Amino acid sequence: MKVEDNLSKRNRQAIKIERIFRVLLSIPYVERSIRRISKEAEADYHWTHKTLKKLEGEGIVQDTKIIDPMSLFKKWADRPTSVLFREYHIQDPKKFILEMELDYAMTTYYAENQIGSYLIPRIMDLYIHEKDINIWHEKLIENGYVGKGNVRILLADEHVFWDSIHEGPLKTVSIQQLIVDLMREGGVCTEAAEILVERYYGRN
Repeated sequence: MKVEDNLSKRNRQAIKIERIFRVLLSIPYVERSIRRISKEAEADYHWTHKTLKKLEGEGIVQDTKIIDPMSLFKKWADRPTSVLFREYHIQDPKKFILEMELDYAMTTYYAENQIGSYLIPRIMDLYIHEKDINIWHEKLIENGYVGKGNVRILLADEHVFWDSIHEGPLKTVSIQQLIVDLMREGGVCTEAAEILVERYYGRN
C-alpha cells in the first residue's frame, strides 16, 4: 500500500526540532547537557545548540533548564509533523489492540483516559511504524470498516516512540508527547493537556 506524503519527504528540520522539544520536556523533569540532549534527540550538536539559544532568547529556557514549559508546549504544538494515514471503525478498539502483537504507541483520548482519567475514550489514536502499515490495515478491515470512525492510524518520525510508557494495559506515548497531541486536537483535549502540564510540570 502506497503512503501518500511519505514521512521521508517531511521537513527534516522540523523533525529535529520536535525531537529536541521531546527530550527537553521528558519526565522525570531533569536538566541535561546540550551534548546529552543532542544524543537523545538524534540531532547534531550545532542544531541542538542553535535551537536552545533561540528558546533562551524567548525566555523559555535558561541554558538547558525549562522555565516556561507551557510556552514550549504551545510552540511545539504549532509544529505538527505527524500524518493521519487512515481512519477505521471497529467494535472494540481496546480488545483489538490488546490482541495485536505489533508495536504501537497510543495517544490523545484513550491514552489520556489511562493516565489522567479526564476524557471519555471515544477515539483511539495510534502511532505505528510505517513498515507495519499493510499488516495494520489488513487486521483493521478484518475487524471493522474503513472510514471515519473510532480508530485513527498516525505516522510520524520514529522518535515519537522515545520515552513511551508501558504502565497500564496499553502502551502510550510519553507524557510530553501526549500533552502536545492533546493540544493539537483542541477542544476539551486542550483542557486535559493543561491539567497534565500542571500535574507534571507545576503551575506557571
